[in-house]
Order: sequence, then C-alpha cells, then structure tokens
Amino acid sequence: MVVCIIALVVFGILGIFSVSYRKLAKEAFDCVLRKVTFRKCHTALDKRLKSQITGSIVRKSPKAGKFIYRHFVVISWIFTILLIASFAYSGYSLYNYVKYGNCYGPESEGFCIFDPTGQQSQYSGMKPTYEGAVVFPDADDDPSIGPKDAPVIVIEFGCFRCQFTKKAESVVQQILSTYGDKIYYVYRDFPLSARHLEADIHAEAADCALEQGKYWEYHKALFEHFEMVNHDDEMKQIAADLGLNTTQFNECLDSRKYKDEVQKDFEDGQKAGIFGTPTFFINNRTIVGPQPFEKFKKIIDEELKK
Repeated sequence: MVVCIIALVVFGILGIFSVSYRKLAKEAFDCVLRKVTFRKCHTALDKRLKSQITGSIVRKSPKAGKFIYRHFVVISWIFTILLIASFAYSGYSLYNYVKYGNCYGPESEGFCIFDPTGQQSQYSGMKPTYEGAVVFPDADDDPSIGPKDAPVIVIEFGCFRCQFTKKAESVVQQILSTYGDKIYYVYRDFPLSARHLEADIHAEAADCALEQGKYWEYHKALFEHFEMVNHDDEMKQIAADLGLNTTQFNECLDSRKYKDEVQKDFEDGQKAGIFGTPTFFINNRTIVGPQPFEKFKKIIDEELKK
C-alpha cells in the first residue's frame, strides 16, 4: 500500500503537467482505495513499480539493487512517513504564514522563505549604502510617549508614505495601550523619498506640527490622508483642520525648517542597519515590518523580566 501512496502523490503531481502520467495516477488512486477497503490491488501496480525501480538500480549497482529489493517495504514506509511529515509541516507553515506573516509562528523573528504573495519582499525598503559598523539608535530628541526611565525603549523608524508603516500603526497603538508607562516609545523618521513621493516633506511637516504641540494628532492625520494628491496644499489643510497657527506652520513647511532634523534621523537609521520601513528597536532587539502584536509582546515581556 505504501508504494501506491507514494505513486499516487508523485504521479498526481506529474499528471498536472503531463497527460501521460494521469493514467498511472488514476491507477495508483484505485490501488490505494482498494487497499484501504481491504481489497486486493488487481493491477499489481505496487509489484510493477518495485520491479522497475529495483531493476533500474541493479543495472547501475547490483549490490544496492539487491539491498533495496530485499528491504523495499521498509524503505517505502520511510519515504511515506517523510512524505506525510512534509505535508504536515507545510500545512503548519502555511497556517503560520496566514496568521502571523512567517513560517514559524508568533515567536519567530525572521522572514519566511514561503512567500507566495510576495508581500514580504515588498516592504518599503532601500539598498543599504552605509558600510560602517552597526550603531544602535538612541531616542535622540524625537517625539515620544511614556517615561524616559521606562525599562523598555521602543524606537520605531517609519515613513509617512509607506503603506507598511501605516499598517503597523494599529499594532503600535495596541502596544501603547497594553504596556502604558512600562515602555518609552519614540518615533523617528526614515523617509524613503526615492520610492515614495515627498516622504521627507511629510516628515518635516510633522515636525512643524510638533513645535505647536500637535505632533501626534498630525502624525495620525498623515496616515489618514495617505492617498493625498496635492501634497503641500493638503498638508497645510491638515494643519488648519487641527487648529494650528497656519501662518507659522506654512512658513515652517515652505522654508523646510526641519530638513536637517529629518536627514539626521535617516542617517542614524542607516547606521543602525535599517533597510526597510517600519523597523522597530526594542531595547536594541529588531523587528522589521508590520508584524503581529504577539511578536512584539513576546520581546517586550522578555525585556520586562530582565
């Protein structure tokens, strides 16, 4: 029976691409069906395959051929177990990919080689140009939430024009509401202007809102207006809608007052080895991409226990 099972899988897959194998796949299916219902496989497919396989091996190595012929059933069971284990692990990996975005579940910190949608390869990124030693980032003087002496520091490098940074916002809010004063959260800019139109200008606009005490409101509004078309006009309208002093804000934005500040964040991100947004540093432990809350929770909980 085990030979028929292996034949069913192999010929079934080959039958997708070649009609000549479909008859053998059908025969293997009939053989398996008869075996599980305690009937004899009338086509003797298992015996034919055994003779063909061992015959081919004997011509190349008589000793190996005789060994395989003698232990054919045992070897077939080994391959059957490996086949079942392979299908089981593939199913497990697919479940984790759908639920957690990687093959290995919520505790994984890496990417999954199985990526049929190509989503992981599409994280907004860049080719690294910094060649020096990695320097983990500090909080600098960037916008933050929580006490500076919190046991866990979460530093996010994001891009306001990156759909994946936008997607991660809901998880960031969940982290903040879950851990409160136990963490110190900092947002730093990593505008990928080469890929996203005026990403640096959006970051500068948020800093212009910061000087009027409305950074987080503006931060949220930029993601809500992610599909904006007339960028300068719409960024200025957001400021007006938030009740900012529009004259001050417009002068700040037009003069690009915070260009150097945003550029410094970007350079610090490069030195930290960032290649895509969003990238999170949790006490210098790195997470890339809009990963599920469980992944952040595992690391934060571990750091809180130290």
